[in-house]
Amino acid sequence: TDGSHEEEAVVSTQSTGVKDATCNFLLRAQTGKIFAETAVPNLQILNPLVRVNYTKEEELTEDNIGQYSVVCITDGSHEEYGAVNDLCRTHGVTFLACNTWGMAGFLFQDAGAKFTYIAEKARVHKERPSSKPDPKRRKVDTPGAEKEGEEEKEEEESYEQREANFVTYREAGEATKLKFSSPSVLITQGLLRGVPDIREYCRKTAKQIHSKHVPDELLQNLDGTVVPICAIVGGMASQELIKIVSKKDPPIVNSFYYDGLSGAGIIENSRQ
Repeated sequence: TDGSHEEEAVVSTQSTGVKDATCNFLLRAQTGKIFAETAVPNLQILNPLVRVNYTKEEELTEDNIGQYSVVCITDGSHEEYGAVNDLCRTHGVTFLACNTWGMAGFLFQDAGAKFTYIAEKARVHKERPSSKPDPKRRKVDTPGAEKEGEEEKEEEESYEQREANFVTYREAGEATKLKFSSPSVLITQGLLRGVPDIREYCRKTAKQIHSKHVPDELLQNLDGTVVPICAIVGGMASQELIKIVSKKDPPIVNSFYYDGLSGAGIIENSRQ
């Protein structure tokens, strides 16, 4: 999205194939064309209040990164994510990365070292007053204007400003340094780094960090595009984009991993 949040640019040089047309409703069974060019008309229908365009710029550089407020990359590599995130951090641009591999999904975001947002305060349970009238207490009616003022004040006081501290993609660390040991974490770390044998990588890493072995059923289902997994990861990315742009509600810090076999997702906070 651009700095005014009024325009969305889709960048892509990849041509669509039969597989893409069967799992992406934005393509409407169109193949042989550039993905972004084909998807833009349908994206515009979904976003009527935002201008959606297609650009053929293949790389983000020092010269063009400043026109964006958020950059989201999908299906990238370990090296690409690190380089683009460094560029975004330097220019104060929020960075998101998303990948899916069969039954596994991954989301990473960096909104800067200090990101302020508004969130609802934790509600404290208050004991409800008795519905029975107190004969010793005289009833006094509160004027309507005072009641409205009290409601507005209560609404204002129910929100507070908070701060989230993100790390960059390079600072997030490898699986051996992470707090959790979900199978999806090990799979993501291995596939993003292009290991030749993901099964052997998961076995060795799980043993190194004293984690449970990655199920064979999950390892056997890392190919192709599974629509529900894409919908979950894409939905999470959309949710985070709205949070970042609106600066409302707690964002994910920093990574989200999804295991489609168990239906479980975890958030990995690299600062904790």
